[in-house]
Amino acid sequence: MRMFLLLVAVAVASALGVVHMKYRTRLLFSEIQRLQQINEAYDESLAQLQFEQNRWAERERIERQARDHLGMDLPDPSNMISIKP
Repeated sequence: MRMFLLLVAVAVASALGVVHMKYRTRLLFSEIQRLQQINEAYDESLAQLQFEQNRWAERERIERQARDHLGMDLPDPSNMISIKP
């Protein structure tokens, strides 16, 4: 009889351990999915920021901004001096 009760106790403890591990697995899986969604959002933000950075760094845009907002123009080629190393 003692052996039977011991086996029942071990079986119940084992079953509770399985239930707990399944619960933890589900929690961790949902956490992984949440973190993957956050990562995808960061990847989208990074792509957008890289696109904007490239757009802001275009030579034509910089020249237009310098001309329109700062009154700067390219010097006349006759006024340029080329220095060779």
